Parts: sequence; structure tokens; C-alpha cells
Amino acid sequence: MAKVLLVQSHYDRREGKERSDQPIPLGLIYIGTAIEDKHDVKIYDRNLNFKDSDFFNFLESFNPEIIGFGITTSEVIFDFMYLGKLIKEKYPKKLIVVGGVHATIEPDSVLKKPYVDFIIRGEGEEAFLEFCDMFDKDPKKLKTLKNVNNNPLRPLSNIENLKLPDYGLVDINKYAAFYLSLSRGCPGNCTFCYSRKMWGKDNHPFIRAYSKEKAIQAVKELVEKYKIRVFSIVDDNFVPFKSRAIEICKILENYDAHFFCFGRADYVNDEVLSALKKAGCHTMQIGFESGSQRILDLLNKKITVEQNYKAVECCKRNNITCDASFMIGLPTETEEDLEKTAEFIKKSRPDIVNLKIFLPLPGAELFDYCVNKSLIKKPTTLEEWADWTGVMIEVHHNVSQIPDKDLLKATKELRKVGYYKNRINRLIYWIKIREYGVIFRGVKKSIRNMPIINPRSHTSSPS
Repeated sequence: MAKVLLVQSHYDRREGKERSDQPIPLGLIYIGTAIEDKHDVKIYDRNLNFKDSDFFNFLESFNPEIIGFGITTSEVIFDFMYLGKLIKEKYPKKLIVVGGVHATIEPDSVLKKPYVDFIIRGEGEEAFLEFCDMFDKDPKKLKTLKNVNNNPLRPLSNIENLKLPDYGLVDINKYAAFYLSLSRGCPGNCTFCYSRKMWGKDNHPFIRAYSKEKAIQAVKELVEKYKIRVFSIVDDNFVPFKSRAIEICKILENYDAHFFCFGRADYVNDEVLSALKKAGCHTMQIGFESGSQRILDLLNKKITVEQNYKAVECCKRNNITCDASFMIGLPTETEEDLEKTAEFIKKSRPDIVNLKIFLPLPGAELFDYCVNKSLIKKPTTLEEWADWTGVMIEVHHNVSQIPDKDLLKATKELRKVGYYKNRINRLIYWIKIREYGVIFRGVKKSIRNMPIINPRSHTSSPS
């Protein structure tokens, strides 16, 4: 039996703050769940306790043989690099293993670090279980396993056979946001997204969903066993299988549940949204991306501007908050394209304008386009990747034909459309369902973000 510690690195050690709105580390929970029957596993979240002394006291007390990290192409890499180096200096015999999207798509940048012993690419549950099993049997063979370092990948898992996540691996009372995952992958093939590289099959988009029965079981466990009634369904798209989504919604009607989910405009219709509303869905985030059809075609959205308008109206008819996601500053984008996005926002007036300045991410077709056109220079070190997203209030990678000042001005002005009205509506909603913790965190977040809302915020939270 291996002793394994899974570490959630701090989201940005340059700030060095503990988070009152910290989401549950679902990825690590899935990995921990996969190995817990055969190995001794614990999870440590640096966002809840940023003190190095407490971390190393915990490390000495538990004394794991394997220490696992999951990293994305983001500021989380800073804390991983800092902590990984310290761990290896203090405990050179402990194995440091890294997984996650960044390790999968840019493995060499991680493997070059002397404190990294192994990376595990791709889907982690079965690969990491095999790794821990082999560690017990014959550690010399670890480097021969599939998914390890640059070895070939295992076939994608049949997620129906994976255990449902054991949220008991963490203290759920310390978390503010809870996630439920019912599928992996996306039917879309957008050029700005790395989903195909991470979850695709044979270099094509691929979506795997729990059966209706297992999805309902997952919902019941979350709300009955763990007593979580406010959560986000974090599937890239919750509604591509209409009848399945509706059946899940019918089960949720039996609970006092309140949730957020993601959708695409071409899957939005009154039948689905009516079922979502009855089930307790308060917000759907839809990737509209742009008001310019030319840009939508560049992104390979396979959706029209008119479909996007209809999706906003459908949300309004069904009294579901429309969290409208947009990107500006895209390759080849002009002032005319930006004006069309502004026109769409002002005309359709979605409840939330979640507008971001485009950030090319590795694994996406547009990232390669930007490199090939010399619009960006691909990082060569992990330090450069850690700083790839840059400072939040600046334009870090402008690959468009629009000046920086105009991108920032549009970001500031367009995100204000409906902002205060939505804040009031959200406050009324949370008071109505007596979620006072959400109200407190939401007020803090609103104060922190005014008067300019963070132009590089990631996926919005339900609050």
C-alpha cells in the first residue's frame, strides 16, 4: 500500500492569500477516489492554508512516499515550482508526480524540472492507480507504464466504471463552491479550446457521459449524502443529450437544489430550459464568444449570431440567468468585429456579460496559428508558462488588430452592461433561498471587482 499525498497548489502565490471562495478540488478528488481502496491517500489544499510551516508539518506527520500535483497553464504553476523544489531539497527520496492539462499538452516543460520524477499525461484515474500499484510491486518499471512521461497513452476510460467522487477526502465545510461532473469532453471543435487534445479521441471531439442511471446516482449522493444543495454542473455542455438532461432534471426537482451549468446556443430550447428551471438551475453560461459572424466562423463555433440572440431570449423566457461569455482581441479581429460584439451585448442585454480578452492556450488550434503567424512566442520554460496569463488588468498577449487601449476600454464598459441590476437580482435570489454564505462572499467579490471588473476572469461562479 503506497502512501500518497495529493497537493492542490495555490492559485497564485504572488498574491499569497487564503481564499474564502475556494472551489472544491474536484480533479484531485477523482484521482484520490480512484486509488483510495488500495492505497493510503490524503489531499492538502494550499488555498485553504498557505503557510509553508503547516504544510511541512503535515508532510512529516503523514510521511507520504508519492506526492502528486495537478497543474494547468496558469499562475498555479508558480506555487507548484516553489513547493516542488522545497520538497525535493528536504526529502529527496519522495517521488514527485505531476498530472493535469499542462503536463499532458506541454510535458517537456515539466519534465525538465530536476525535482519532477514523473508526469502522468491524459486521463489520470486508471493511469495513476496503475502507477501506485507498480510502485508497490516494482518501482523500476514505473517508467515503462502508459501515460507516464512521453509513453503512449492508455485508451480513454469507460467512465461508467469509475467510482463516483468521494468528497469525504476533503473537509467540505471549508469550501465555498461545489462541482458535479457528469460527462467528459465536448461535441464542439472550437479552435480556441484544448478539449480535443485533452478529452478527444483519434484527434476528434469526443464526449463521454454517465448513463442516466449513474448521473442520477451522482446527483443523489451530492445532495443526500453530502448535503450540498448549491453547486455547479461543470460539464463542458450539460445539455447535448436532451432526454438524459431532462431525466436528470426531473430527479433534481425532488430536492431543494440550486445549480449553475454550461450550454451551447444550438442546444438551448424552451423544453430543456423549462426542465432546468424546475430542477433548480439559476444560471446557464453560454459561449457566445462574438457578435461577428466572421469571428464565429474563425472559431469554428458552427453557430450563427441569430442563434445566439435566440438563446438569450430563451433564457429570459424561462427565467434562467444568462451568463454570456465573450472573447475579444482574437486573431484577425478588427475594430468593426469588436463593434459588432458591443452591438450584440447592448441589443440582447444578457444578465451577465462575462467578457474576456483572448488568451491563446496550448493545445488549441488558435494557439498554433498565433505561433506560426509570429503573433506570440511560445514559452520554452515552465517559468514562462507560469507567467503566460500575465497581470490581470493588462493586455498580456494582443494578437488582434485592435489597440490595447481599445480592448481595455471595451472590457471595462461592456462588462458593466446590466452588472448592477444583476447583482441586485442575485442578492434577492440568495436571500430567498437563505444562502447567506453565498451573499457574504458575493458582496466581498463585488466590492473587490468594482469599478472595473477583472478582464481576465475565468469561468464565472454561480454567485
